[in-house]
Amino acid sequence: MKPSLNNIKRKVFPMVFAVLVALAVIAGRLVYWQIIRGEELSQRAKNQQTGSSMISAQRGKIYDRNGKTLAESASVDTLVCNPQDIKANKNSAFVAKKLSPIIDMDVDKIEELLTKDSSYQVIKKRISVEESEEIRALMTVEEDEEPPEKEMSFGGIYFEDDSKRYYPFGIAPHILGFTGYDNNGLQGIELTFDSELSGKAGEITIKQNAKGQTLEEQQAEYLSAAKQGADVVLTIDETIQHFLEKYLEEAIHEYELKEGAAGIVMNPKTGEVLAMSTKPDFDSNNPYDIDLFNEFEMQFDFSKKSDDPEATPAPTEDPDNLSDEKIGALRNKMWRNKAVSDSYEPGSTFKIITAAAALEEHVVNENDSFYCPGFKVVADRKIKCASSAGHGAETFEQGVMNSCNPVFIELGQRLGAQRFMEYFTAFGLTEKTGIELVGEGSSIYYKNGMSEVDLATSSFGQGFQVTPIQLITAISAVINGGERMRPQIVKEIRNGNGILKSYAPEALNRVISEETSQMMREILEKVVSDPDATGKNAYVKGCRIGGKTGTSEKGNRNEFKRIASFVGFAPANDPEIVCLVMLDEPQIDNKYGGTLAAPLVGSLIEDVLNYLGVEKQYGEDEDPIIKTEIPDVRDMSVSEARSAVSEAGLQYILKGSGDTIVKQLPNPGMMLDEKSMIILYTDDTEPEKVKVPDLVGMNVVNARETLNMLGLNFEVAGAGHSEFYNAYSIKQSVPVGEKVEPGTVIGVEFRQNASD
Repeated sequence: MKPSLNNIKRKVFPMVFAVLVALAVIAGRLVYWQIIRGEELSQRAKNQQTGSSMISAQRGKIYDRNGKTLAESASVDTLVCNPQDIKANKNSAFVAKKLSPIIDMDVDKIEELLTKDSSYQVIKKRISVEESEEIRALMTVEEDEEPPEKEMSFGGIYFEDDSKRYYPFGIAPHILGFTGYDNNGLQGIELTFDSELSGKAGEITIKQNAKGQTLEEQQAEYLSAAKQGADVVLTIDETIQHFLEKYLEEAIHEYELKEGAAGIVMNPKTGEVLAMSTKPDFDSNNPYDIDLFNEFEMQFDFSKKSDDPEATPAPTEDPDNLSDEKIGALRNKMWRNKAVSDSYEPGSTFKIITAAAALEEHVVNENDSFYCPGFKVVADRKIKCASSAGHGAETFEQGVMNSCNPVFIELGQRLGAQRFMEYFTAFGLTEKTGIELVGEGSSIYYKNGMSEVDLATSSFGQGFQVTPIQLITAISAVINGGERMRPQIVKEIRNGNGILKSYAPEALNRVISEETSQMMREILEKVVSDPDATGKNAYVKGCRIGGKTGTSEKGNRNEFKRIASFVGFAPANDPEIVCLVMLDEPQIDNKYGGTLAAPLVGSLIEDVLNYLGVEKQYGEDEDPIIKTEIPDVRDMSVSEARSAVSEAGLQYILKGSGDTIVKQLPNPGMMLDEKSMIILYTDDTEPEKVKVPDLVGMNVVNARETLNMLGLNFEVAGAGHSEFYNAYSIKQSVPVGEKVEPGTVIGVEFRQNASD
C-alpha cells in the first residue's frame, strides 16, 4: 500500500525544518563572523600577517644666533630582530656570540633578547657606523660562496633607520642639555622645546606568516612618513660663548674654585643672553660620564688630606666602585646650571641697585657728603666696612667707587624698608625671570618685613639671595635707560617653510628714569677707570668699562667661605654688553672679587668688543695703544735699515760688523708696540737663544727694563691699571726659564690689590 501524503509530509517536514534551522544557524554565524566581528577578525588577521615598527623622526637642529649648528642629528642604524625568525632558524647562540664583541654587549643578554616571545625586539639603539659595517659584513654572502647553514646564518637580524644627537662645538652643555635613550630631551633647550624639536615618528609594516616569521619575499610598506622636527635658533653667540667658557675654565684652576664658577653675557638693551656658562661642566655628547667631574670634586675633599707631608695619603674612592647613589648625586650636581638655578648673596654688586633706587627717590645726589670711620652702628650691631681704617670724608660718588658699607647703610636708611622692598620687587628680584631653561631657582628675601639690621645689611647685598640671571637682569635695567627686560635665550622656532614662532625683546616695566640710568653709568665707569677705585683691575684702555665688584659671604660667617664676583658693562656711555661672573669658594688667600673676578671680566669684555667690531673710545687722559708693523729690512744697507726702523717708530740692536742686513728678529710683518726692539744681523751667525726671566712681582718699569736688557720685547697683557706704582705682575706669557729667540714678545699681566 502506498504511503499517504500526510505520512510523507510528517516524515519530510522535520527533515526540512532541521535543514532550515541548520541554514539559519550557519547564516547567523556568517553574520556574526563577517559582520558583527568581521572588522575585528580582519584586523587580527592583518596583525598576524604583518609586523610594524616606528620610524624615528629626524630631530630638529639647534643654532646659535649666527646660524652655527650647536646640536644636530645624524642618521645611524638601530639593530633589531624578529625572535620568531631566530627561533625558526635555531641560530640564537651563534648570532649572540658573533654580535657580542661588535656591539659590546654581554652574550647572555643578547641571547635573551633574541629569544623573547615576540616578533619584534630592539637589540641596541643607535649603533656606530663602524659597528653597522662590521655586522653587515658578517651578514653578506658573496655570489660565489655557498649559503651558510641555518645555524650559521643571521636570518632575523635587521637594521632600522634611526638618528643620533651630536653637539659639534662641544660648548654650552647647560644651555643645550642632551637627549635620552629614546631621543627625547632630558635637559636644557632639548627638554624645554622637546615637543618642537622631536617631530613626528613614521610607521613601516613588514609581511609575516601566521607564526610571526618574516616572509622571504617581504614587502616593506610605509604607513606614514616621519616628519622632521622644527629648528630652534638661540640668542647665544658661539664665539662669545667660547670666550666665556675659556676664562671660566682658567679661573677654575688658577683660583682653585671649590664650587666652580658661573657667568652670563647679555645684551642689556634687549635682554638677549649672548653666552652663559657653568664650570665645571659636562660633555653633551657623553652626558653620563662623571670621571672628569669626579676628579674635580675629589681634589677638594679636604677630609682625605693631611697637614703632615710625611703622612701616607688617604685613599680616594675608585670611580669604578662608586655607589649608584653617589653617581646620581654627582650627575645631578654636574648637570645643574648655577647661572639660573643657584641663589647666592650678591654682596657689593647689589650696591648698584641700592644706589640707583636712592638716586631715583632723590634721597641722595652725587655730591652728598658722608663720613666713614670704618664701621657704622645700627641698633645693637657694629657693622664693619671693608676698609677697617675707614674712608674718612667722602662724597656719594666716592662712596660707590670705594664700595663703602657705611655709605650704603645710610642710603638704605634714607630709603626705608618699604621703599627698599618696592624697588627690590620692581627690579624683578622677588620672582623668577621666566628664561626658557628648566630648573630656574627663586630668590630668598624678607617676606614678613625687615628689621633695622636687615635693612642695613641688605643695602650692601647681604642677608638675602638672588640668582645670577635675576641679578644681571636687574643691573641691565639700571644701565640700559631704566627698563627691565625679560631675559631670553631663544630667538625663533622655524622649519623648512619658515618661522613658526619669533621671540621679540620684551620690556616688563620701567624701574628708573633715563637721567638716573645715565648718572649710574657715569659713576660705575669711574669705579673701573679710577686707579684707586675698587674695580680698577677690570680696566682696559679704550673700552670704557663700567662695573662693580662683589665679595659675599657664604654659609657660616666664620668659615670664611667666599664668592668673588664682578659685573661689568661696555661701552659705558652706550652699553652693548653686560657680563656677570661669580667665582664660588676660591681656595687662595686673596678671595676678593676686585682682585679675582674684575680682571677676568675686563679681559672678556675686551675680547667681545673686538669681536663685535666696537671701536675703541679713548679718554682725554688715555694714550691710544699704537701698533706698528715691522718693516722688512733684509738685504738693506745698515744705514737704510736704521732709517726704515726709526720711521716705523721702533728701536733696534745691531749685531755683527757687516754692511748689509742678512737677518732680523722678530720677522717682518709682525705688529709690535711703538718703541719695541728688533734685532738686526749683518752676518750668518745663528742667534743665541735667550732664557726668559722671572718677572712675577715686578712693576711695569722693572719688567720692561729687565726684558729689554736681554733683547726681549715687553707687552702689557690682560686687564687692569698697570702703569701705576702699586701694580705688580702676576703672570707672564712665556714660562720662566724657557729659551726663546731674541726679540720675542713677552706678555705680562698686572694686578693691584683691591677690596670690596
